[in-house]
Amino acid sequence: MGRPRLGAALLAAGSSRRFGEADKLCAPYKGRMLAEHAARAIPVEAFENAWVIAAAPGHPCEGTWRQHGFLPLINPDAALGMGTSLALAARAAMEASLDGLLIALADMPLVQGSHFEALIRGYDGPEAIAVSAIGEVRMPPAIFGKAYFEALANASADTGARGLLGAGRVAHCPEEWLKDIDTTSDL
Repeated sequence: MGRPRLGAALLAAGSSRRFGEADKLCAPYKGRMLAEHAARAIPVEAFENAWVIAAAPGHPCEGTWRQHGFLPLINPDAALGMGTSLALAARAAMEASLDGLLIALADMPLVQGSHFEALIRGYDGPEAIAVSAIGEVRMPPAIFGKAYFEALANASADTGARGLLGAGRVAHCPEEWLKDIDTTSDL
């Protein structure tokens, strides 16, 4: 069996309501826009396809995302919840006949490339799920085998993949790497 054909989806279509008026993905963080950190850390060379799921074309981060190898996919239903972005990514993975799909969040700037590589190593077939965790709470970034694509493509707008994450095998990393930025004080 050859190397699995994996895809990566960076979810960046959230409304950032808790952050205030500004688009949090454009907020300066450690000398870059917040959303650039995840795009830089994901080893796109390990993936057949890499997408960033955005709410609208022309996002200020689009040039950076493209520079780091991510093709924007526009989610016209983004306002309904993260599950719609997850579903769009899963449909793209099915159309590309991929074996697995990495789901990462653009508002998690501290995840290191080594953790994404550990998740890739944790993928061991079409029925595999490799997840991140803080204690007992499992979360993205995560890789889902193709056996889960249909369930992801039908994910509810507000719960997304929560039900599937519990079945995943944990790729451990320092908990602080999994911090997401929701408010200006998180920066």
